Amino acid sequence: MGMFEKILVPVDGSRYSLNAVCMAARLGKIHGSELMIVHVIDESLLDQLARFSAKNREAVREELRSSAQGFLIDMRCEASKELAATTEIQSKEGIPHEVILEEAAQWGADLIVMGKLGRRGIAHILLGSVAERVIEFSEIPVLVVK
Repeated sequence: MGMFEKILVPVDGSRYSLNAVCMAARLGKIHGSELMIVHVIDESLLDQLARFSAKNREAVREELRSSAQGFLIDMRCEASKELAATTEIQSKEGIPHEVILEEAAQWGADLIVMGKLGRRGIAHILLGSVAERVIEFSEIPVLVVK
């Protein structure tokens, strides 16, 4: 077996996430790895969208889940171009960096590969980016892809 048997790839639907999926798939091919692509619906974003929408929280949640499922399937297709192994996809809900780290620990991931996109401006100063938080608290290597 290669150095990385299980690679977790958190995604947000951005081109940075797509780049991370492609990189993880190439690494997976080299190392004979399994890939898990996971998306986290941010609870605070869900609350904000529900507050400013005419829809209730559950309707907003369903729209976010549906959107996430669409790009998760697309990203799994991208990964399958490089990697013959089955790529699992999941959509979760919570505080993104916490869910990512919990999923990595529960699944037994050896590596996290993620895109660099994060918050900017005052939100970044107050909250930091998801990638920064994952790097700070992860017990396994984290590869950030531009």
